[in-house]
Amino acid sequence: MEIPAHISGALAKNPGIVQALLVEYPLGHGYWDYLDELILSLESANCGGIQDKMADVGKNNLRKFQSAISELEIARLLSERGKHVEMLPDDFLPTKSPDMYVKDPDGEYYVEVVRFSEDEAITIIQDELAEYLADRLKRCRVDVSLPADLSMPTTNYKERQIKEDRARDVVSKFKQTLSSMNLTQLPPCVNIGDVVFHFSNSSISGGFLGIINSETITVPSNKYVDRIRFLLTDEKIGKALKRTKWTGDHLKKHYIVAIDCEQPLLDEEDVTEALLGKRETYALAIPRKEIPPEVLKAAKKNWTTFLQRVHMIPKSLTAFSSYGIYLTNPICRNVSGVLVYTRLVPRSESMVCFLPNPFAEDIINDSRLARFL
Repeated sequence: MEIPAHISGALAKNPGIVQALLVEYPLGHGYWDYLDELILSLESANCGGIQDKMADVGKNNLRKFQSAISELEIARLLSERGKHVEMLPDDFLPTKSPDMYVKDPDGEYYVEVVRFSEDEAITIIQDELAEYLADRLKRCRVDVSLPADLSMPTTNYKERQIKEDRARDVVSKFKQTLSSMNLTQLPPCVNIGDVVFHFSNSSISGGFLGIINSETITVPSNKYVDRIRFLLTDEKIGKALKRTKWTGDHLKKHYIVAIDCEQPLLDEEDVTEALLGKRETYALAIPRKEIPPEVLKAAKKNWTTFLQRVHMIPKSLTAFSSYGIYLTNPICRNVSGVLVYTRLVPRSESMVCFLPNPFAEDIINDSRLARFL
């Protein structure tokens, strides 16, 4: 049995990742069929740059591979909606690059993909241990199991700081523990502050970090709104900040943040509340309330139909009682729109929600984005 042809072609510039994947998914596992079908669909849509995207993953970085698959899933969604998609390599720009270039009859777009559960603690563990294990261990894979407190996605700055500090402390203590061990006779696992490091033999020559497993967590529904806002606006990892580092013609591209989400209970109203605000439906009459000047200004830029549809310009008995980050956080002026894709099986059950930003900077503000998907 061989690696399916489309996967083999996609990984032509990074064949080393195959061995790490085979450890996790032996040939015959359904994951290979899923990957092959995903890549075939993108090749059929003439999506470019897949090999370079996979080359950027590195030969043993399974976490980054999973992030790349999220990007390919978003690319497939956009291709199916009639967009031309080109995957972009990490070094496309001198600063941090967007994940893909997208084009349709209405314009050009840069798209940045973030996983809803993308985790600061996992990033620290990956960055701190990948090279360290490669230098110190031979033919050994190390998987990591995280407890609940390091598995729950953060929703604010304070939570992130606490989580990052704890992850760094665990990594430091793990390194100290490993340095005192007989590396030729490693135990099955080591527990550091409820973070379990599992050692197993590997056919790969050096030591490498395998899967970092989070405890199965269902994010409380009241946290969905906060998490979406956090992914856009956090001062360290917020995706709205990425555009602030670009220059020249790159700033003229519409900038879309796509959130790949595995939380099945998240719905469109959560997305609306996070970005536009909280809507209320009243029994008799809408309370008298001034429409924000930003909304009136957007209406003059051909956004009236959209603003009425979402009730930012009150209609019927529905109006906003509070406003979301599009209006309240200036950093969101860098974002033309946000796509939230809740992937379910079968795919026909998935939720796709796109909300354009009528309050974005003029150069990336276009009312035609209301029909982007």
